[in-house]
Formats: sequence, structure tokens, C-alpha cells
Amino acid sequence: MFQQLPLFILLATTLAPSLAFPSYAQGFEAREGPKAREGPKAREGPKAKEEFEARAAKIVLPTPQAYTGPKKIPDEHHPYRAPGPGDRRGPCPALNTLANHGYLPRNGIASLAELISANTEAFNLGYNFSSGVSALAILGRGNPFLDKVSIGGEHWMVPPLKERIDGVPGGLSKHGRFEGDISMTRQDAAFGDPAVFQPAMYENMLTYVDKFGDGDIVTDTVLAEYRQDIYTTSLANNPTLVWHAGRTGFSYGEAGFILNSFRNSRTGHLTRQEMTTFFTEERFPENWYRRESPLEFADVQRAVAAIRGPVYPAFAGAKNEEGVYVRDSLDNNPYFGTVCAVYYDLLVPNIAGVLLETKGQLRENVDVYLEEMFNLFRPFECPRMEPEGVAGL
Repeated sequence: MFQQLPLFILLATTLAPSLAFPSYAQGFEAREGPKAREGPKAREGPKAKEEFEARAAKIVLPTPQAYTGPKKIPDEHHPYRAPGPGDRRGPCPALNTLANHGYLPRNGIASLAELISANTEAFNLGYNFSSGVSALAILGRGNPFLDKVSIGGEHWMVPPLKERIDGVPGGLSKHGRFEGDISMTRQDAAFGDPAVFQPAMYENMLTYVDKFGDGDIVTDTVLAEYRQDIYTTSLANNPTLVWHAGRTGFSYGEAGFILNSFRNSRTGHLTRQEMTTFFTEERFPENWYRRESPLEFADVQRAVAAIRGPVYPAFAGAKNEEGVYVRDSLDNNPYFGTVCAVYYDLLVPNIAGVLLETKGQLRENVDVYLEEMFNLFRPFECPRMEPEGVAGL
């Protein structure tokens, strides 16, 4: 029997190597140098690019970090540096922050292992939590053959799969599959680029800190009231709103992530100043300490329970061709009413089924990503699922 938990109890969006990898602590530039950061195209020309695209990547998952307690972030090996002209940044301020400090490659192109390692090291995300969300990112908007995804828009290092069997990856900035409607600080795709930070939206969110915060401390009620506001606004104004179970989970997971992972463990709180540093500067605040323990499902569950409930009704669904919002049900999701509904929605109709028809290293990589997604939902007694979605979305 599937555990009866709210659909929105999911992942933080978002989404470092352990002490067993001491070389990681030096940061990407320190280990590889600026030439390595430029990539083969910049160093060697079109031929190197072709060779790069033809080279399959065998996934090697990182060892979980040995120390999972609080510590100051960033360390001396990960200074902030603003992104350069060719660097990619996208809709997730946490991933952008990791790249700006070199926990992720500063060009914004990352592998599964790099995403897991950066998120566990800097934000102290749980291993399965980080790996499941990161696997979805590469399956949906990356290149599984090369094991790469852009945290922003398109990039030559993340080309389409051979013969474009799943269209153009597009990176995490591309609408759908990973990025979606009703974001905290990005507009819905119906109204413009959904990856671009909207200062007016953030200023509006700060007014909720003024009204419902504990002074400058961001509370559960702040995010509960703000999330309800942007939900009702999108419901009223977005004619193509898509907010099925998977996206609902991401939306509330986003709020849970802010409360749990942007919080400074040294003080036990998230202040408006610290939140502003993450959202507007995309860097770690001064004297900031990561969580005391890895962020797991139970932590997100507790945070989301305080953000959404009978006082803040919101329902997964999407608008049809007539602009009528149709709520999710057993008609479109056989696991409706359970956490498995989120797993189903993120994978089965969302990821291209053609990936199961591949062979060799590509299929081996696809199987690794599917296993990491399953591991995230395994504790909820969900069955193993496979993608059946349309290619090229």
C-alpha cells in the first residue's frame, strides 16, 4: 500500500565531494586551471568539439561525504566570482550560487556526480535527495550519453543526443520537464522567459516578510502566505498553466528548501538579508554555516506541512484548451493521492520513452539515472517506474 502523504512532499530544487575526495576542496580552477575551464572547443577548435561529443561518459557516483555536520560555507577554496560571458546560469538560485563559488564548474555545465557532490557539500542535502533530483535534471534537460546538463540555457558542451532522438536538451532554463510554472521569483512561461530573476516578484516576497516575519526573520507563515498569493495569481491569469503533481512538489519543495537550506545553522534562522544575498547576488552570505544534518524527505515534509494546509488550499492540475483548470485525479495519474503520484508525474509522462530503446553506454547511463530517481521514492513503497513521454518536448 502506498503511503498516504500529500503530493507536495517532495524535493527541494534543487538540487560536494566528501572528505574522501580532498582534491575537490581546492575548487575546479585550482585543480584544472583556466584552460580546462574553457573546454576543448575554446582550446582546440571544432575538431575537439566533435571528439568531445563522441566520447561517452561512464557514470561514477561519488562517495557520500564523511562529515555531515555544520560548517562554514564557503571555504577559502571556493571564493565568489561573478559568471563570465560564456558561463550559464538559470532559474535555480542555489545552483547558480554553487557555480559562482566553484562548487559546481563555473561554466555551469555539470555531471551527475558534480551535482550530487556540490549540493551535499555546500548545502548538506541528503545523498539520495540530491542524486534523485540531479538525475531528473540530466534525463529531462541534459545529455545522458555525455552525463552533462547546463544549469542555465543551451551550451555546446550539452548537445542533442545522436540523431536528436529527444530534440534539443535546452538546459534547466528550458520550460517543462524540470523548470515549471508558479515559481517564487521567476515568471510563468506564458508571460516571458521563465529562467530570468524578476526583481519585482522578489520585492513583493519581501513585503510578506514585513507583514508576517519575526522582525527580519523569514518564517513559515511568510512563505505560506506568499506561495498562496502567487498560486492564486497564476490560476487567475495564466491561460496555459501547467501545475501537475510533479511541479506542485517542486513548488512547495522550493519553499521548503529556502526555509531549511538557506537557513544559517549558526543562528538557527534565515534573515531577509541572507535570503536577499542568495536571490539577488547568488552567493553565500557572510559568516554562513550549512545545515546541522543532511536535508532529507522528513525535513521537507515538516517544512511543507507548515506552509501548506487547510488554510492555504492549492490543487495540482493544468488548464485545458478552453482555459479551464482541471485538477489532477486518477484519470491522469494512477497514483493520485500518494507521494508516488509525484514520482509518476516527474518520470512517466515527462521523460522521453525513446531513451529505453537505446543501447550501450547511453542505456547504461539512463539506467543509473532511473535507479537514482527510484531510490528517492523507494522509502514510500512506490513501484519502480519507467519513462513513456513524448520525445523532443
